[in-house]
Amino acid sequence: MAGAPEQVAHRSALDEPTASPGGRWLTSWTLGHFAFFMVMFAAAQVVLPRQAESISPDHKESVVSVVTLVAALCTIVANIVVGAYSDRTLAPRGRRQIWVLAGAVVTIAGLVAQGFQQTVVGMVVIWALVQIGLSSISAALTAALPDEVPVTERARASSLWGIASAAGPLIGIALVSTVATGVVSAYLALAVFTVLMALPFAVFTRGVPLRAEERPTTSFRAIAAGSLAPLKYPDFAWAWTGRFFIQLSNALAQVYLWFFLRDRVGVDPDLWTLYLALLYTGGAVAAAIPAGRISDRTGRRKRLVVVSSVLQGVAAIFYMLWPTTWSAIVGSLLLGIGFGCYAAVDQALITQVLPRAADRGKDLGVINVANNLPYVFAGAIGGAALSLFGRDDLGYPVLYALSLLTAILAAFTVQPIKSVR
Repeated sequence: MAGAPEQVAHRSALDEPTASPGGRWLTSWTLGHFAFFMVMFAAAQVVLPRQAESISPDHKESVVSVVTLVAALCTIVANIVVGAYSDRTLAPRGRRQIWVLAGAVVTIAGLVAQGFQQTVVGMVVIWALVQIGLSSISAALTAALPDEVPVTERARASSLWGIASAAGPLIGIALVSTVATGVVSAYLALAVFTVLMALPFAVFTRGVPLRAEERPTTSFRAIAAGSLAPLKYPDFAWAWTGRFFIQLSNALAQVYLWFFLRDRVGVDPDLWTLYLALLYTGGAVAAAIPAGRISDRTGRRKRLVVVSSVLQGVAAIFYMLWPTTWSAIVGSLLLGIGFGCYAAVDQALITQVLPRAADRGKDLGVINVANNLPYVFAGAIGGAALSLFGRDDLGYPVLYALSLLTAILAAFTVQPIKSVR
């Protein structure tokens, strides 16, 4: 089994880890995130728009907006609930593994069903189910980081998360753009990759089991009441806000990229989404590893968030002012480098502002809301901008101007955090 057996045997699940969990654990953990990002973005950027166009060609943007909105709302609840109940799980193999397994099963079943939906209602309901499964995987994996990885190694782990968050969408988009080009085949292919990448962590790793006397109150009322409690801590609240704005900036730049490429740039959206995803991934991977090493060595996290915000803002300017292939290339590369810088410290920064060890999963579930809530706003804001200003006029410039604005806000909101340099 991956992990550190002696460490698992002699410490409490609530203790800060002091020994590395090992390369196999980190590999499995990274693959789990890879599955999450691959399914999330390949479907959202290519397959869902393709499916929406086949079902309702005259209202495809509105369909994508509604599907994204409902799914994002479901993930908000799922992240908190799964995080809280994984905090209370007494499984001998550790608290998080069983929730990754359950999430993978739900995701796979939902993806298989999604491909056969022929109505907007069916798309909305089944994609919400898929998002609940994905949220379970993500919430449990995120909570496993402070359980098992020492603070001095978390930027390294965060950089691996960043690579997964960039390479996962790339592989997924390549898969559904060049191999599994039908709606049904695309969802089935994503389901197969979920099996291959999410199950190693669920089946072959072991965490520190929670002792019965360490178990927090288990009532749903107590969990619900505690969901907003960590936001009373200023550092946690500012970290939540910073993640929200930087993810909103990224979401605004990407959610309607497929339509932007088709309607404004005038190129094959499937092929060019793949090209731009390749550039984005290259930039993110190139930036994440060295940035993570520098952050672990110096202990500084906030500076890289500022760098990321600036680069994402500049990328939005290219999309906003010049709807051409070359500006899309430059914008995607800058967006990737910026996200790589952010990803290198994101997980490390967040785990250093958690109020209580007993509530790591629940509190990280609250933090994960800042990952998902931006897609509620990005889908709604993007749909509103394109409806009000038109796809051929000011709609896309307004959309990318908002991406620029939220990137600037992200740089400012991380500064008040006092417990992290």
